[in-house]
Amino acid sequence: MLRQQQNNQFPITILVLMCLFVVFVYGCTQQDQKASESNTDQTEDKQETETTPQEVIKPADSEKTEPEVKPAIAPANAIAVIKTAKGNIEFEFFASDAPQASKNFIKNASSGFYRGEDFHTVEPLYIQAGYSFADDKLPIEKSDHPLEKGTVLMVKEDDASVTDGDEFMICKDSVALDGDQTILGKVIKGLDVLDSIEKNDKIVNITIRERDNE
Repeated sequence: MLRQQQNNQFPITILVLMCLFVVFVYGCTQQDQKASESNTDQTEDKQETETTPQEVIKPADSEKTEPEVKPAIAPANAIAVIKTAKGNIEFEFFASDAPQASKNFIKNASSGFYRGEDFHTVEPLYIQAGYSFADDKLPIEKSDHPLEKGTVLMVKEDDASVTDGDEFMICKDSVALDGDQTILGKVIKGLDVLDSIEKNDKIVNITIRERDNE
């Protein structure tokens, strides 16, 4: 009887051991899977870290370079250079006699307003030019300079008390004009170019340079 009971318990013991083995194998499999997933996540994080571009922060400049500002040339020390296809005409300013007109002309020339404009009026005694998109009006600044060849003056209407600050003329010979005029300056170089100018010849540009030391 006892032998029969022992024989009945043996299969039960085998079954229990098999169940425990299955549980053990299943546990080991789960641990391996979790470890594999953890390693995969770490590898992906590492790859993202390596491939993600890092923002480079540049140190602030200790010193900032300010743009160089060229000082304006005073009219008394300035020379206007009228550039044409036929050569250059240069004139000096009568700065003490026509200070407002001199400063206004230098401002307009420095702004490039005369660039590409025509000598729209050419007469035997004078040539005239200016720029199209301005309406400068300046008071007349009287002086005793003669209206002779090479004299540069501001244009004005008959009997007007102001000049057209955007228009100028250069005498090709002695001229007699009625009324007061603003005499701007006098040609010091390029009288031969002055004589060669024809109607609708263009001003390439007018620049302002500093008077040479003499």
